[in-house]
Amino acid sequence: MKKLLVILALALVPVLPAQTLTLGATAKGVAIDGGTTGLLVLSAPVITGSDGKSRKPVLTPAADGASATAVYADGFIIKITFSQKDGEAIYSFDHPPVGAKSLVITTPLDLYYNEGGTYAANGGEAKLFPVEKDKQLFAQGSFNRLDIRNGSGAGFSLQMPESYQQLQDNRIWGTQSFAWIYHYDFLRYPESTGFTIKAALLQPVPAKK
Repeated sequence: MKKLLVILALALVPVLPAQTLTLGATAKGVAIDGGTTGLLVLSAPVITGSDGKSRKPVLTPAADGASATAVYADGFIIKITFSQKDGEAIYSFDHPPVGAKSLVITTPLDLYYNEGGTYAANGGEAKLFPVEKDKQLFAQGSFNRLDIRNGSGAGFSLQMPESYQQLQDNRIWGTQSFAWIYHYDFLRYPESTGFTIKAALLQPVPAKK
């Protein structure tokens, strides 16, 4: 009887809808929308050359946001598509651009991450975002996964081919935000014809009893 009452009680507990993740192309880049968890917008990839010069593309999103094309002055093209089911932004090209060192993708992060928000590389120890501005780069290194959580513990897990990455405090220049900067390394992947950035939502970590 008690077992039946428990089952009936559980059936009456409202089930909250799970947060969903959607990806799409905008004029500013790749939008990763986590609903109440937040929004990340990955910039159009900037090519940095071995000569130290940077090349920005003209980014054209499809009308329905289901894809985008980045075209560079020398004719190099990157096509961006999405797998909603797998939470993937897929960057494709015919061959690495001539004389290129890396593709740099910059993602602004809201300043509210300094209100108890954390970041962790490769599933390692979570560290707090800096409350006050101190130095330009507060984290950097080569890794293939970055988890960022806001003060409530919700956030995003991002996976990508291992390469050099940076977390930057834009308050150094008077801008009230942080930034995640990903350098896709053509020297590490010389035969590459594309790469994928995979996103997933992170739920708040339950408080320890």
